[in-house]
Order: sequence, then structure tokens, then C-alpha cells
Amino acid sequence: MSNDPNIICGGDFEETLDYPTVGALLYDNFKDGGDKVSLIDAIKKQEWTFNELLKQSVKIAESLYGAGIRQNDVISVLSENRLEYAAVAYGTIFLSAICAPTNFLYTERELEHTLNIAKPKFVFISSSTKKLFSKIKEFSFVKRIIQFDEDNVDDEKLISYKTFLHKYGNNKFNVESFVRKPVKLFDQGAMIFMSSGTTGLPKGVELSQGNLVAYIAGNLERIPSVKETYGNVTSLYAAPWFHVMGFVGKLLFTSSREFCHVFFAKFVPKLYLECIQNYKIMTITVPPPIIHFLCETPLLSNYDLSSLQVIVSGAAPLAKELEEQVKKRFNDEILVCQVYGQTEATLVVNPDFSPLSPGNVGFLSKGTYAKTIDLNGNCLGSNKVGELCFKGPFIMKGYIDNPEATASAIDKDGWLHSGDLGYYDEDNKFYIVDRLKELIKYKGYQVPPAELEGILLSHPKIRDAGVIGIPDELAGELPFAFVVKEEDIEITEQEVKDYVAKNVSNPKWLRGGVKFVHEIPKNPSGKILRREMREIYKNMKAKL
Repeated sequence: MSNDPNIICGGDFEETLDYPTVGALLYDNFKDGGDKVSLIDAIKKQEWTFNELLKQSVKIAESLYGAGIRQNDVISVLSENRLEYAAVAYGTIFLSAICAPTNFLYTERELEHTLNIAKPKFVFISSSTKKLFSKIKEFSFVKRIIQFDEDNVDDEKLISYKTFLHKYGNNKFNVESFVRKPVKLFDQGAMIFMSSGTTGLPKGVELSQGNLVAYIAGNLERIPSVKETYGNVTSLYAAPWFHVMGFVGKLLFTSSREFCHVFFAKFVPKLYLECIQNYKIMTITVPPPIIHFLCETPLLSNYDLSSLQVIVSGAAPLAKELEEQVKKRFNDEILVCQVYGQTEATLVVNPDFSPLSPGNVGFLSKGTYAKTIDLNGNCLGSNKVGELCFKGPFIMKGYIDNPEATASAIDKDGWLHSGDLGYYDEDNKFYIVDRLKELIKYKGYQVPPAELEGILLSHPKIRDAGVIGIPDELAGELPFAFVVKEEDIEITEQEVKDYVAKNVSNPKWLRGGVKFVHEIPKNPSGKILRREMREIYKNMKAKL
């Protein structure tokens, strides 16, 4: 691809793998998994084997097809993690339709924005998200809403999950034959996830079937070495499936057919520890706040966690001090590693399961090219910090109906500009230093400052505002607002916090606080200078 020695490659990748669709790859893997347990709902104590996962996914595909869903139609799931969620997602993919997991923590305002991006024909909900039903049914493009939990539902658009399967199940539709019909893997959409940026509300990231094939293929290739090292692997996670880390990083990992995954609808501390003990969990993938919990909780001594061998940290940077705490609390033999990824890049870097070089986030995935560049776009080479750029089979199709944002993220030569500052060493291991993008990471959730600033500026008593993330040991970062009041107007910090909380979902609340100032630092073009705001905050804290 390039003779530039400062562009590195993760190795050759057979992009088609002789599979006509990602559905065919999933179908065969589930079939090969057979009677091995695939998924376990830790709260409901329910489990599915690979055979059952395949059966239920096929049943969903038949029903969706019978109800009129066809290639490229969009299906959204607005629900907590549950076994049926997995079936809906895989059944949708079997039809070469597009699955759009939706954040069930969204306010009505946020939900309206994301639905208008994805434009789903069908939306699956649960009893816990039914409160948003009246809002969802207002959209003309939503033709049907299917509820998982209740049998007795009566509305023109609403139908129960059981009734839906009974009414539309089409046994004459041959799902296995359908998934064998070839598509252009990197042109055919498969998933839509929401990814926030500094410009405000979320953008819809479309991942292709080729992106998912690349991910699954990488997992299949690693299985022999993982099994040789660890034997049969049972993992535990609580990440929501509307998040790319939860769905692609974990649920889709199920398709590797050799791993059993225990999952939660919601993190419950005692139950989490019980699961590690009772299911003899070998590996957990968690954000730093849960690692902090494991280090600090007195509950740990009540459970046998000796099966735990690997802790994978993701969704936010892991402090070196916290990594050292883990080893002290458990033992020096436990492996703690970090993962790096972006919604736009699926899994461009594979975690490094080696204890020899802590702090790195791993190696390039096969088929992926990478470079670091300076502010002028020049390649820098190893051990030089710059913006990380990636190219290859893991890069998104683009942002839905947003060519300007797509062109801003992916240049004309196909390089995704990550917005992250980092470097790779002489062994081609990657390290993350900082972010160019201004996203605040609260417990793994992405909080765009521009969105909060827009809400603050809509308050009649506020003239200007700037938002930054401030460090927090437990959450990673907390949203903090600098606010300029209108002249001769009184407004309290609590009023500002309450106003924001009414308009955004829980992770975006101003937990860091509010500081009233005379002006917001900006450059001549009017862009907010967040680095200067962070310095102001540091000086303010130093004086306390």
C-alpha cells in the first residue's frame, strides 16, 4: 500500500473469508457451537446454548420477513440487555437488514434525535422502556413497536413479542438459504451506533457487514492460542448492548462459538461478585469505575474469585495507580490489560495479553494500517506522539446522512482521523496519551461538551457557557460548566444543574459543578479554548 516506513500494518487479512454475508458466518458459527452454553442472563438465571441462540435468531428473521422487513430496513432495540435482544439483533443481520441499538437512558429529546437519524421501521422495547412508547409512535417511519414482556397490549402500532412471532412467523422462508446470497460486504450496512462529537448531538455511525466479518474473523483466529493458555473461557460483562463496547466488543464475541458469556441488565455489586464465584469467571471486561469498585469494596473477602485470571479495561483510560491496586488486591499473577477502540473503527487494535509491557492498548488488527501525524499531516514514526490515523477493514462506512461529518473524519485517501493522541513503540504496540477530540468520558459514556453548552445557552438567564471534563478517580471525568450570567440577573449553581438534568440523560449531568465567570476564553474565530478552561479550573482548585 505504501513504501513509507512510518506507516505500519497489522498483517494480511483475507477480507471475504469465502463467506457471502456476515449472516452466513454467524449462522455457521452458532451451528458449530451446538449444545455449548453461549449466553447466560445473570439476573434471570436463564441460559441459551448456541443451538437455542440460532433457533431464536432464525425465528426472529422469519417473523421480520413475514412482517415485511427487507434488506437495508432498520430495526431498533430500545431495551436493557436480555436474551431476546441478541436474537433480534442476529435475526435482523440474517436478513441483511440493519440493527440500530438505542440508548434506553435517553431523554425524549435525545431519543427523537437518534430515531430521526436511524429511521427504524420496527422498534423492540421492554416494560422498562415502555414509558417512551408514546413518543416513539409519533414517528411516521415507525410502523410497528414490539414489546418483549407483556402479552396483553392493545394499540394500533404496539404488539407483544409472543404475538409478533406467532402472527408473522413464516416457516416457508428459508433463512439458511437467504444468508448464502452474496452481498458486497463493505458496502452493505449491518449496524448503526450513535457516536457523539464536539459538534453536539450524536451522529449515526454505520458499520458494514465487512466490518463485522473482520472482527469475527480476528476472534476465530485467536481462539486456538487463547484456549491453549486459558482453556474454556467464561467471561462476565455488564456493558449495555447499545454501546459499541457492549455489542461488538462483547455480544458479537459470542459468535466465536468457544466462549460462554454471562451478562447483566444492570450492574449489581453483590450479584457481580457472586457470578464470578459461581460461574468461575475467567475474564471480565469493565470500565475503570468497576475496577475501582473491585479494589475498594469490603465485599471481596466474602467470595472466592480465584478463577479470575484476566481483567480487561475499556471505555476510558486506566490509571497506572489503579492497575497497581488491582494486583495488590488480587495477586501479581492476574493480567490487567487495556483495550482501545472507537465506534467508527470497530476494533482496529487487539489487546495485548502480555504482562511484560503494561500501559499499552495492544497491536494493530490484521489488515489495518496505522500512522501518527503532526498538525501538518506529516507521518512521525515510532515513539513519537501524534494523532492516530487508521485505514482498513474495520473502518466504518460513514455517518448516516452526514457526508460533511464523514469527510471530516475519513480523508480522501481512506484514513480515519481518530482525534486521539498516541504513539506506537518499536514493537508496534500502541499507547494512548490524550484526546484531540473534546469528548468527556463519564463512566465510559461519551458526553459532548457542545451539546451541554447548547442547552445552557438556551436558558434565559445564561449569556455564555463552556463545558469541560474534570478528573474523577471513580468516574473518569465529570462534566463541569463555566457559566456567564446575564447582567443584573441572579441564578444559582443548583438552578443550572437542574436545568441541564431536565434536558439530558443521567451521564451528562453537571456532576463536576458550576463556576460563574465573567467570560469564556475563546480564540479570534469564537471557538472555545477548552485547554485554557482546564488551566483555569486547575488554578481554581489549587487556591482551595
